[in-house]
Amino acid sequence: MKIKSAAIIIAILIYTITLQAQTVTTFAGIAEHGHLDGPALTAKFSGIEQMAYDRKGNLFICDAANNCIRKIDATGNVSTFAGTVSPGFVNGNIAVAKFNNPLGIAIDNFDNIYVSDNLNFVIRKIDMLGNVTTYAGNGERGYLNGNSSNAKFDYINYLCLDNNMNLYAADPNNNVIRKIDTKGNVSTFVGNSNIGFTDGIGSLAELSFPIAITYDKFDDVFYISDQGNSAIRKVLQDGTLSTLAGNGKIGHLDGQGTNSQFYFPKGITTDGCGNIYVAGRFDYTIRKIDKQGIVSTIAGIPHTSGNKNGADDIAQFGKPISVIMSLEGNLLVSDWINNSIRTVNLTLSTSNNNKPSIDYGIQIYPNPFNESTQIKINEIKSEEPVIIYLYDLTGKETKKILQNISHSKQIILERGDLQNGLYLYRISMGDITIGTGKLMVE
Repeated sequence: MKIKSAAIIIAILIYTITLQAQTVTTFAGIAEHGHLDGPALTAKFSGIEQMAYDRKGNLFICDAANNCIRKIDATGNVSTFAGTVSPGFVNGNIAVAKFNNPLGIAIDNFDNIYVSDNLNFVIRKIDMLGNVTTYAGNGERGYLNGNSSNAKFDYINYLCLDNNMNLYAADPNNNVIRKIDTKGNVSTFVGNSNIGFTDGIGSLAELSFPIAITYDKFDDVFYISDQGNSAIRKVLQDGTLSTLAGNGKIGHLDGQGTNSQFYFPKGITTDGCGNIYVAGRFDYTIRKIDKQGIVSTIAGIPHTSGNKNGADDIAQFGKPISVIMSLEGNLLVSDWINNSIRTVNLTLSTSNNNKPSIDYGIQIYPNPFNESTQIKINEIKSEEPVIIYLYDLTGKETKKILQNISHSKQIILERGDLQNGLYLYRISMGDITIGTGKLMVE
């Protein structure tokens, strides 16, 4: 089992939609508590929390109980990247730095790594040279905004970055989401420190132990696991908070939006196609919220804890606590009780058949391409122009094409100044996204 770089993966694979059922496999860890580096399937972890990829395709993991950051490289080898098994609060080179129960991790466009150092009440930064510094927080437990060196946090959890590289931190004990801008100013993004279940803007909104946050770079919105309310909340850039799914009651119920129920959810991620995935920490399942707001269970047996691979309806998790999309387009799940990372193979499968990719009525051929590729939109009926956006893996927009295709229904995308590599595309018509996926230039 290997993690391949995105460029290698997409250069040899063409994506096609199939009706294949989800299956669960083990990606890393042997389901034993411990600290052991080496091949992924023989490595040992202890309390895996949030995960994040860098631009080279390396996966970084908060190994909380081992007080360190682990790395799984492109060959599938696990190493200890920063920190030691013994807890502490020591800055410096990654070989000597110490952490205390690191829970959250996010990586910016330059491969700087940010870690929520939970029991030190700070956010640490690991730069590209391997130097660990304190990025925000003064080490005292509390709730104080202002300059990053004076700010106070309380048991910081999961992190995310927006397209402008502002950092957001779930601060559950304070019932808020904090924002650290690129100038080092700490502010409250949403919430007012009171426990509640109220939609609104900024400090008028209320949360209850918000434990995880993720950012959808395509739609420029945030999603929060509001654990105390057993709900998934949505936040716009201006701090407008609404309830996307969950009705505030503890349970496991699939269905439309606020008619559904969650059981203290934690990890949350998006797939770039408008779908949201949630780790069901205490009902032992992985849930999906699609673009229409419909909640479904895609893996695990509700209220049944275990460690079993296989089809989605027989697979079991010990305690799924965080989720992230893999470079292959599947879902990686940190299974906290089983000290392992599991893979949920999603319905987007791969085939090496050199056929056009199809995504919501859109065909792209060839893909990968060298000089140009043809984008055909099969089901479009509107006269409204279509806009194609291309993004690199950091989320930076690299190309934008506006074209009226009401007659030809196809667009020729020229390589132009695009460099070799993987790009994400989004095709929109007005305010509606009609297709998303991956393109490879080689």
